Amino acid sequence: MLKLFLLAYIMASVTFAGALMTAALAMRLDNTTMLLMTALGFLLAVPAAWYAAKQIAAISGNKV
Repeated sequence: MLKLFLLAYIMASVTFAGALMTAALAMRLDNTTMLLMTALGFLLAVPAAWYAAKQIAAISGNKV
């Protein structure tokens, strides 16, 4: 389960952080706000990756 979580987190964190960074650049925000939005993307990826890993483990038949 941990390996699945880490793999899902790597993909989700880059996606969330990149999307929020792009939004911050489009809104022409200052550097501090851009860094905070990127950090928020990395934090939001934790529950998303946990949910994804849990679903993958359930489908593959692995115990959670």
